[in-house]
Amino acid sequence: MRLRAVILIECALYFACSLLLCRSTSAQVNIFDAETSQQMELGHGWYNKIAFNLTAHAGNTDLLTLKTRFRSDYLAENYHLFILTNLHQGSKDNKSFIDKGLIHLRGIRSVSQGAAVETFAQKQFNDFIRLQDRNLVGGGFRISPLRKVTKSESHRAFNPYIGIGIMWEDEVINDDASEAKIESNIIRSTNYVTWTWRIDERLTSAATGYYQFQPASFSDYRILFEGSIGFRLTKKLGFTTWLGFRYDNEPPANVKKHDLEIVNGLNFTF
Repeated sequence: MRLRAVILIECALYFACSLLLCRSTSAQVNIFDAETSQQMELGHGWYNKIAFNLTAHAGNTDLLTLKTRFRSDYLAENYHLFILTNLHQGSKDNKSFIDKGLIHLRGIRSVSQGAAVETFAQKQFNDFIRLQDRNLVGGGFRISPLRKVTKSESHRAFNPYIGIGIMWEDEVINDDASEAKIESNIIRSTNYVTWTWRIDERLTSAATGYYQFQPASFSDYRILFEGSIGFRLTKKLGFTTWLGFRYDNEPPANVKKHDLEIVNGLNFTF
């Protein structure tokens, strides 16, 4: 089982790194998020989840937005591998006003009861913030401060994690000021705090705060936050309200420093 998990992780990492050579057609996540910690509580095996949101208006204004998300997790004795894709597109009066997507792959290996190491690769684009292409490869470690002192499921209703890591970032920006493409290759520190709160058998709340900075220039930093409340309607079907906040202290020209997004939708697990 352990050898099989290692082979699967190595193959998936190779696949993800290959994807970085081409533009992904899949929105923004470059974090170990709260959903991951929820998945880690499951037993060994494959788990898949798909979610979608669709908005359509016709008449005085023709509006269409589509947001899809797919995630697949593999859990073994000491390993956790997952891949997710997000795609968010929208048009108004036949003109595109939302076009963003990503594909993210992460492998996690437990080294003790409350600690693990992780590696990840990601490809992302977001025309709304002038991001033509972003490629990430990195890794780090995380700890669960309460895992060593909790002994039962009832005491693990609240699970916090702390992560510290480093990543290589390659970006291509469509700069409005110079009307040119600006490419950068830098190293960033990537750090997060995340937690899940299992309120009862059907209701779960989760949140993640992320801080990324460039060691060579501390004014170049980003703050990411994701929070959600999920309600399980049936064994396979759930409803989730999700909030995302993004702050970039040095954004491209004519792009605001912050973005806020709120999404409600259904998800199906199989």
